[in-house]
Amino acid sequence: MSDNSEIVEITPDLTILFNDYYAFRTMLMDAIAKKPKSIILNLGDIPVMNSISISSLVWFLKNAKSEGIQCTISAIHPDLLNTFEVLNLKEYIDHQ
Repeated sequence: MSDNSEIVEITPDLTILFNDYYAFRTMLMDAIAKKPKSIILNLGDIPVMNSISISSLVWFLKNAKSEGIQCTISAIHPDLLNTFEVLNLKEYIDHQ
């Protein structure tokens, strides 16, 4: 994760999502705590997410929005995008 007062970029690792979801949630919480204008999340290398990681992601997107932080998903793996479509969670994705 790179830190800039204007933009924070997050690129989670698949191993973290499945083996240490707490680290993923902490990564997301830390990004919000920095109060940047924008957070960019790269999910291009994440083909699947478990339910805990998905709930953490939805929590993150809702909380960032309530803090006035623009969140953008810069890349999303096609399989993960399909999962979001099936779960009717596409509304939470601002994908470029």
